[in-house]
Amino acid sequence: MNKPFFSIIVVSLNAKDYIKSTIESVLEQSFDDYEIVVKDGLSCDGTVDNIPTSDKIRVYEEKDTSIYDAMNQAISYSEGKYLCFLNCGDYFQNKDVLKNIYEKAKDNDDCIVYGNYSRKGVVFKQPSKITSFYLYRTPLCHQTMFFAKSLFDAKPYDTSYRILADYEHTLNDFKAGKEFLYVPVTVCDYMGEGVSESPKMKALKKQEYKSVQEKYFTFAERKKFDFKLLLSMKKLRQKMISDDAPKCVRKFYRFLVNKVNK
Repeated sequence: MNKPFFSIIVVSLNAKDYIKSTIESVLEQSFDDYEIVVKDGLSCDGTVDNIPTSDKIRVYEEKDTSIYDAMNQAISYSEGKYLCFLNCGDYFQNKDVLKNIYEKAKDNDDCIVYGNYSRKGVVFKQPSKITSFYLYRTPLCHQTMFFAKSLFDAKPYDTSYRILADYEHTLNDFKAGKEFLYVPVTVCDYMGEGVSESPKMKALKKQEYKSVQEKYFTFAERKKFDFKLLLSMKKLRQKMISDDAPKCVRKFYRFLVNKVNK
């Protein structure tokens, strides 16, 4: 039996109101060489009962210690050449997402293919070329990335990071010289509002950012990049893109950034 090109991984825990729309956005894809691997952490709200019926879906119900532990478990069950992690509440933007990603990934065995995303009606364009400075100041959106499975055979997610294991993994791939290939399409609608964005986790997130950056950037690099961020009025920009800012302000700021990232 031939293995699928894509494994779409959905990890869930008490997500009955979101999992159906997420999986349906995959089942609607025009490119059908994929599997869906659902790894549920023993939900008690009927999440598994809300999973659509399809022979493309495999469901595993097992206890896990964190979202990244759940992802590592799902990776071990996946059979695709490329993996995408789509969280409950997120969904592919249109029916041709996998088709467009496949055209870029099909001739590459050991890379990351990524695109853009939308959140709350605003499209976020990611840069066509990834630089050290870009990854220092912000992670790539995890749900827009399609990883060669070989990258996880070499290194699974580091579960000592509860919030930023995906950021740590991306930097590891970047520093190892892995190729990042951009596709100028909107991959997904990203809901956000997950554990990493809850108020009580902000301190831990800040601590993990510092830990990851110290691991992958030299002292000189960090000081140089911090100075560049200071000159770019980072705090003002953060206020402009926060959910508390008016939508017109967020859209104007994103328009300017998208022009730079074009």
